[in-house]
Amino acid sequence: MTLKNDLPPLTSLLVFEAAGRLGSFSDAARELNVTREAVSRQIRALESHLGLSLFERNANNTALRDWGRHYHEAVSLHLDSLAQASRAISGETPTVHAATDPALDDGDAACILVVDDLPANIRRLHDVLRGRYEVVAHTNAPDALDWLAAGGRADLALLDVHMTGMDGYALCRRLKADPQHARLPVIFLTNLDTPQDETEGFAAGACDYIARPFAPAVLLARIEVQLDLRKTTAALEALLERRADRLERAEALLTRMQREIADYIG
Repeated sequence: MTLKNDLPPLTSLLVFEAAGRLGSFSDAARELNVTREAVSRQIRALESHLGLSLFERNANNTALRDWGRHYHEAVSLHLDSLAQASRAISGETPTVHAATDPALDDGDAACILVVDDLPANIRRLHDVLRGRYEVVAHTNAPDALDWLAAGGRADLALLDVHMTGMDGYALCRRLKADPQHARLPVIFLTNLDTPQDETEGFAAGACDYIARPFAPAVLLARIEVQLDLRKTTAALEALLERRADRLERAEALLTRMQREIADYIG
């Protein structure tokens, strides 16, 4: 394996170092002069690369997990060594303009939420999806629900079925029962491939069911179908809402005109 494959992007490491040192995504965003969402996205990209959740998240605060602290110590030490070496070579302290880093800019890529308790499966999916989509990965259902409750937004969810604790079917039913996430497209990606398993997946609210091993091209095509369908549905709903609003205004105008005519005749 090469360093390119083994190491996460430097931007993600820099953001992680700031968030871990300051103990807050918001404080890290202010220090780096970027949005909090940009910080959160880079942290999620790092977690997806590692196949682990580095932070405990809830609606009120964010804290490093035990392995997150160990990783932060290693990252901080080596980033500091790299910075010192750079200063020694250049003879000056470089100025970093974090806001101009394109990797931190808000993008238009759809966000895919991946929930699977096997880090190897997450890494495999990340290899397939990266470059096309933003990937947010969690190794258990409660962490995924906490992320959503804290304001996380996804355009599609890829769920494993057989997971410790809450399984994929139960997680899907929780999502569909929540009005805020009921329209989130859910695709099951699992080793379970019997007709009964597939039937239960659709009954839980999934829009598609894919058995492993999967062909990357097929998975990408089926994801794109669901994302396109969601966009089309949203556009149609917006169009209907605008037309309903115009119809309401037209009816109000007609009613007023009829009243004014009746007053004039009377």
